[in-house]
Formats: sequence, C-alpha cells, structure tokens
Amino acid sequence: MRLRIVFINRSVINDSMTGLQNTARDISRPNIYRVVAATGFGILLGALDGSIVNVSLYTIATGFSVGMSEVQWIVVAYLLIITSLMPLMGKLGDRYGKAKVFQSGMLLFILGSFSCAISISLEILITSRIFQAIGASMMTANGLALVTYYTEPRNRGRAIGLSSMILAGALGLGPPLGGALTEFFGWPSIFLVNVPIGLVGLIVVWRWIPETKPIEEARFDTLGAGLFFGFLFVMIYLVSSYNKITIEQTLFMLLVFIILFILFIEREKRFDSPIIPINVLANKRISISIFTALLAYMSYIPISYLLAFYLQDALGLTQSITGIILITHPVIISFSGPMAGFIAERIDARIQTVIGLLIQALGITLLGFAIPNLPFIILSIAILGLGLSVFTVANNNFIMTSAPKEYLGVVSALSNLSRTSGFSIAIAAATTVFAMFMALFNPLGYTTGPEYIAAYSASFQMTSWFFIIFAIIASVMSIFRGKSPYEKVREEDRPVEVSLLDKPIMS
Repeated sequence: MRLRIVFINRSVINDSMTGLQNTARDISRPNIYRVVAATGFGILLGALDGSIVNVSLYTIATGFSVGMSEVQWIVVAYLLIITSLMPLMGKLGDRYGKAKVFQSGMLLFILGSFSCAISISLEILITSRIFQAIGASMMTANGLALVTYYTEPRNRGRAIGLSSMILAGALGLGPPLGGALTEFFGWPSIFLVNVPIGLVGLIVVWRWIPETKPIEEARFDTLGAGLFFGFLFVMIYLVSSYNKITIEQTLFMLLVFIILFILFIEREKRFDSPIIPINVLANKRISISIFTALLAYMSYIPISYLLAFYLQDALGLTQSITGIILITHPVIISFSGPMAGFIAERIDARIQTVIGLLIQALGITLLGFAIPNLPFIILSIAILGLGLSVFTVANNNFIMTSAPKEYLGVVSALSNLSRTSGFSIAIAAATTVFAMFMALFNPLGYTTGPEYIAAYSASFQMTSWFFIIFAIIASVMSIFRGKSPYEKVREEDRPVEVSLLDKPIMS
C-alpha cells in the first residue's frame, strides 16, 4: 500500500468556507440594490422636502398675508424637529426594528404632506410640517442603518455611494421642481408631490425589505430621551435664531443647553440601557468620523448658502439661471458617488477622506479666485462637489462599518445629524463673517452700483476662504481616525467575517 501525503492550502479552505457562509447568508439577505432603491424613497422624500420649500416661501407668505419672519418658521420648525429627533428615532429602530420604524415614518410623512397641502392657515401649515419632520426623522435615522444591516464590508461602499447619489439628486432637483410646481400649480403642489412618491415607496419597502432583529433591552430610557431631545432642540434653535434674540436670551439658552447636556451625560453613565452609550461616543473611529463630517459640511456652506445670494444680488442673475448653476454640485455627486463607493471598498478611509477634503479645500480656494467669472465658478463648484462626494461616501462607510450592530440606528442618526447640524452652525457663522467683511469693504453703505458689487465680491471671496479652515482641520483629524475592523482584516489578507458587525467595537 502506498501512502500519499497531500498538503492542503489553508487559504483555499478558508476561501471555500467563507464562500459557503456567504451563500447561506445570501439566501435570506435581500439584494443590496433593492435595499438601496427601497430606502432611497425615504432619502428622496426627506431631502426633496428640505430643498423644495425654500423657493416657495415668498408665495406662501403672500397667500397667507404674513411677513417673511413668520413664514420662516415653516423651515425652522422642520429643521428643529428633524435634527432633534433623529438620534431618538435611530434608537427606536434598534430597539423595535429598523424597517418598522422606517415604514411608520414614511406613512406619517405622507399624512403630514397631505395636511400641509390642504392647510388653510400658517399655523396649521407649520403644525403639519412638524408631523412631516417627525416622519422624516424616522426615515433618515434608519435609512443608512438598513443599508448597513443588509450589506457586507465588501459591497457596502457601493451601496452607500448609490444612496449618496439619490440624496444629491433630490437636493438638486428640489429648487427647480419647487419653482416650477409653485408657478404652474400653486404652492400646495410642492407638498402633494410627496404623496404618490411616498405611497409607492411604502409598498416597495414593505415588499423588499424584511424586518431587522430588534435589540432586546430591559427598559427604555425615557428621561434620557427627553434630556437628549431638549439639549439638541435648544442648540439648533439657538444657532438658527441667534440674530433674532437678545444677548440676555442667548446667554440664558446657552446655560440651559449646558445644563441639559451635563444631565444627559450623567444619566447615560448610570442607566443600563442608555439612548447613546458613552462607549460608542468614546470610540475614536466613530467620534472622529462624525466630527470631521460636521466640519466638511460647514466648509461647504459658501456653495450651499452664500453663492445663491451672490449670483442674484451682486451679479443680477435670475432665479432660474442661479438654479442651473447650482445644480452642478448635485450632478457631480450623482456621477461620482458610486465611483467613490467602489474606491471606498478597496482603500483605507483615512486616505480617501483626506484626499476628498483636500479636493474640497481646493474647490473653495478656486471659487474665491473665480468670481465673477461664471465658467470658472461652475468649475469650482464641480471640484468642490467631487471632493465632498469622495469624502462623504468613504466617511459614512467607515462609520457604519465601525459601529456595533446593536447601535446601527443610533450611529446612522448621529451621522446624519452631523450634516444638518453642520449646515445650521455654518449658516449662522457665514452670516456673521460675511457681515463683518461687508462692513469692512463697504464702509459707506452702498446698496447699488459698481462699488456695491465690488464690496460684495470681496466679502464673498474672503468669507469663502475663511471656511477653508474647516476642511483643513477635518483632513488633519482624518489622518488619526485609525482603521475600521474590515480594513484591519483586509490589511492582514484574511477572509472577511461578516460577523464583525455583531461585536461591539471599542477603542
């Protein structure tokens, strides 16, 4: 008898076992493109409604015979509620099922939209917007969490890239669509358009996305939830209304914010099932990623907020031409998002995020030099949009891959919170900084003529360059974010275990 010794390559066994495990999981795992498409309805509704309303505020104010200071509450109320509730809705998704909360939010959003369309007074419209915001917070908080839950590290970047494409498309479509609907069908049509989209989305989510496994906890932290909502609400209101309240009111609200924040932290340390576990916030990978996202969105404010005023007030462009110029940004993100997701699956996030932030800083720098040359302004917008896309997709993929599975909803909500909070804080800062430069370059207070245009251009240029510092700080911080669990495994050239998300990750 001849004895044959066969040497088996261990990597082949590992690859085979991993393939069998993945095959078994894929039987019950929904197709990632279906997940992205289904959750995309929620992303589309929330983002579209956030951008479609602004262009119709003047028409709504005229229809209700109120001033712009009153009608602004249509936007402010929505922003306050959606920002303050997102982390709590993420927690509810973790606790009771992400798909269930997502679908409930979509239904509430549809009802709120219909109520907005039939509102007979500004008070009813604002109340209806609050219901819209509650529904939007439920969808926004759990959309990215669902994408993460039903994807693996090897395909998550592409899924998040496609989601960012939907988000950018909705943000870009909002202003021109809102203007056209208001002009031809009246302002109620900007809310009615949500109803058919939402109903289709509700059916698609119900058919395509199975329920996630709820996290079992002893009890819900009602007091912690109230404290968390309270300090976020005060913070966003303070930032949104800083120029409309007195110094005494500002100091009082700042004191209330600090007290509520301290009480929330102390509560979370002692409660057995906290809203946001302290160890999640202490995770360097998650905390740095969330903070760099906030800074990145702040540095984007010259495009998202100031440029529209400059193009119309200083250069005298019409609203439609301004909209066409500004749509450059979402178009670039729509094309670059999937590409950025493909890259995010193959290189470390700290490399891609730094590159994205530096491209973004380059775009802001060129924007300052470009004015008032429109072709170069459009080129600058495109470069800035590319940088933001490269950063955002890699950053979101990194955050969600580093998040413990039992807190995906909460971490997803905090990721979205960085976007809304970054915009809110930056708008307040941009308004103040621009006013300071305008006072410096226009000491005689011209309101028309070449002197006014020159002062406006110089003020816009200096304000834009001021916000470069946020992109630079974010890029430096990103260098020290570390590696995600998936990146560590990939670096060691071992088969990737999907169960990484099942284990809480500590730093």
